[in-house]
Amino acid sequence: MASRTKQKEEARARRLAEEQARQERERRQRRLQMLGGVVIAAVVVVAVAIAISASGGSTTPTPNSPAARQAASTVSGLLSGIPQSGVTLGSPRAKVTVTEYGDLQCPICKDFALSAENNLISSDVRSGKVKLVYRSLETATGNGPNPGVFPIQQAAAYAAGIQQHAWDYILLFYHEQGAEGTAYVTPGYLEGLAQQVPGLSFSKWSTDRTSSTLLAQVTNDQQSASSKGFNSTPTIVVQGPKGQAQPIVGATDYGTLETTIKSVS
Repeated sequence: MASRTKQKEEARARRLAEEQARQERERRQRRLQMLGGVVIAAVVVVAVAIAISASGGSTTPTPNSPAARQAASTVSGLLSGIPQSGVTLGSPRAKVTVTEYGDLQCPICKDFALSAENNLISSDVRSGKVKLVYRSLETATGNGPNPGVFPIQQAAAYAAGIQQHAWDYILLFYHEQGAEGTAYVTPGYLEGLAQQVPGLSFSKWSTDRTSSTLLAQVTNDQQSASSKGFNSTPTIVVQGPKGQAQPIVGATDYGTLETTIKSVS
């Protein structure tokens, strides 16, 4: 009996040891799985950060980055040879004037600028048929975390206009626009855009952008837009020899612009 009891105790001890070993293996496996999950999460975070940087979502444009150089090259190619004066792009003798009331932080303005407006510039403005004018109207910026930056960012574009580069700055801003609702418009962001404009004197721009005259110009644009009942961006006004067409509000395509231009030509 003593021998059988001892055998049972030894068997029980073996089973207990095996159970403890199994539990320890499971604990190690869970730890490895958790560690793997942490590593995967870290890789995902890094990948997202790289993607945001590559897509232009950085809060401060880097003038020498590949994305910034590509944006600057695209804008320069589009505007090359087209006269600029202040916030006006195109021949002063153009019979039709297209005025964009915009907010540089407005994503719908960005969509318009990089599609329909791009075609307008490459065709009608370049041919001398149309001149394009930019005016300020606060919308998206006013709904963001730092509405007070609106006159500053708009005046930054107007300051580039003193050197006949307003549209370079405007289009670069749209190309490198940050995520809506984020405080990406900082002094570094505005300066980074200026450094990407070929032929722009950065020191002069830095002085001009704080000019009370330019800040007043932004305010005057706002008041003019309000007096006309404009409250959305972009609002596009087309004027020609036959008068002024009904304003186009919001996203539009190049075909609609062309039809409207023909109606007043």
